[in-house]
Amino acid sequence: MSKTGTTTAVRPGTGLARLLRENPALRIDQDDYNINVTANYGEQLSGPAVADALRDHQGAGRPAHLYFHVPLCAYICHFCNYVKRKVPDGAEGERAPRVWTGLLLEESGRRLAHSPWLAGARVESVYLGGGTASLLGTEQLARLVAHMRERYTLTDDCEISLEGNPDNFQQDELAEAHALGFNRFSVGVQSLQSEVNAFAGRGHDAVMSLRAIEKLRATGCPYNVDMMFGLPHQTTATVADDIRRLIDLDVPTITIYRLRNADRAGMGIGNRAVWNVRSVKSRLDEQYLFPSVGETYAMREAVVELLLDAGYHPSPCGWWNRPGTYPDGNIPRVSRNKWQRHDSMIAYGPGAYGWLTGDGDTIVQTHNIADISGYARRMKAGPGLPLASGRRLTGHQAIGMVLGFAFKANQPIEAERFRRRFGVELFRDEPFAGVFAELMARRLVEPVPGAAESVVPTLDGEALHEEIISVYFHRRIGDFAEAVCRR
Repeated sequence: MSKTGTTTAVRPGTGLARLLRENPALRIDQDDYNINVTANYGEQLSGPAVADALRDHQGAGRPAHLYFHVPLCAYICHFCNYVKRKVPDGAEGERAPRVWTGLLLEESGRRLAHSPWLAGARVESVYLGGGTASLLGTEQLARLVAHMRERYTLTDDCEISLEGNPDNFQQDELAEAHALGFNRFSVGVQSLQSEVNAFAGRGHDAVMSLRAIEKLRATGCPYNVDMMFGLPHQTTATVADDIRRLIDLDVPTITIYRLRNADRAGMGIGNRAVWNVRSVKSRLDEQYLFPSVGETYAMREAVVELLLDAGYHPSPCGWWNRPGTYPDGNIPRVSRNKWQRHDSMIAYGPGAYGWLTGDGDTIVQTHNIADISGYARRMKAGPGLPLASGRRLTGHQAIGMVLGFAFKANQPIEAERFRRRFGVELFRDEPFAGVFAELMARRLVEPVPGAAESVVPTLDGEALHEEIISVYFHRRIGDFAEAVCRR
């Protein structure tokens, strides 16, 4: 084992194989791998009950994150199980960006009228995702930016991120978006191997990806390149070669994601991916095209080794940044707001989910209608919000969720924060003390040097962060039955 700063580094061929043997509960096969930092426990709320919680929330003057979900894609990736649809051909497809921008603006306007505190919330970060948000084009993006600046209180240094694919960033799209006020970008490359992308149904090749990265560099803004491992036709060598090329290009943030092949549609939280269809999945399994769990994590280890040697560090988990890319912990503002601090997240669009949080011990998750046609019909049917449901989390449920987000952020987890907000002692009260004692013994967290009552994930912990969040924080703490200590 080696050390990078204060965090234990894993080495290819030994680290994650050993971890999975020592922590069998954290070994999750790809068909069950759908880890989500949001909670699937807590009191179920109806759409009207969520609307009441939104109206009554005390969020004015407090920091918040704003998210717009654009459900449009130029093509449908075979692994994608998020809420999206292919842009139609012909005149309907040409109208789609304006139509969906109008629906998002309408929902935002209704939410502002329903919950006046929103106009006074201090919006520190904005993210346009999807789907493929960049498909809206410059004209429609300008409408959204103008709306945000006119109707919300954006901080002077608000981070405004735009997500897209390499095929969307081949001409002047990025320069135009930057001129509108976008100051951070995300591009979904996934692989630089043409065979891998073609098999997955991607609409770009390596040449287009590298051209998009050139365009991103020209903006002078921070950006991340999303890469996946565990896809069919990938090998440890090809995945490592992809990351080596990105490092050589000085990409500021390289995000690495394991293939999730769980059926999110069956769980009621997404669409069914092509590879979720039983006949398709069976055919791919028969051809041994999906890498095993061991092969998948060997890919990750090889990637991590390269990133560590190049001076990158994960912040949040899975997002590997060059030193100095971002201030204050080298973490993007979107990640600081959503995960590290767990500020309220206001989310618009079909399938979008958010949450309401503050100083109290209650969190309310909000879930929009996930069916795209159903969302559009609801918006066109008349006044009202397109809310489907929600969850109210209190006590251990809320603490488990906040701890999961804090672990995801890969920043110090401080006992004082939880003492002040929830009235609990993380390292003395149960079940928290037992969870952290076990994580410490398994070398998945470690003390922060010079900071009393504060821990941070090790690189071993970072490598299995989603599994740890699910097993230790959601199940062990979120599902804990006894009453929580009160202030």
